[in-house]
Amino acid sequence: MKTDAPVPMGKRAFDDPGTRLTCERARRRALINLAVRAGVWMALLIAARTVETDAQLVEGMASFLLIPTAFLLAGPAKKLRWLRTVEAVLRSCPWQYCVVARDQGVPVNNGAGIRVQLAAHTAEEPRSATMAARTWRLRRPKPGRLEKATWFAGDLDRGGVIAMSGGHVLGTVQRP
Repeated sequence: MKTDAPVPMGKRAFDDPGTRLTCERARRRALINLAVRAGVWMALLIAARTVETDAQLVEGMASFLLIPTAFLLAGPAKKLRWLRTVEAVLRSCPWQYCVVARDQGVPVNNGAGIRVQLAAHTAEEPRSATMAARTWRLRRPKPGRLEKATWFAGDLDRGGVIAMSGGHVLGTVQRP
């Protein structure tokens, strides 16, 4: 039976080797993805501008594909921007045990409504106000996935990062 990893006792969540490895791996994947897509876009641009044939099939196809390929650059750029936000929180706040519960009664525009309670608090103390949980890709994470979160880094009043034990980031939470 697998046990939960203990919360690192460092002053910052980014000091944990597992968290650092996870963040670096995600950043590396996003950068490689962005570089490949930018390379394809540049190749299409060069083909559209320099290749000259009598039928103009190659130039026309490359010119036609330039616009949709440019839109494909937005995905990795969005992930890099989200990772920068996550790393800023992880570099400034420590990991803490938490309990995450979905809040079905309150509608949240950009994300899934959840409430976070730190495990160090007693059961009588209220949980955080309803916050919106988001990932870089999906505004509403898959059902059941958020309840696996056992670590929280951030401020309950403003938001932060929730993760599974071991530092695997599930998403960001913030006040709507």
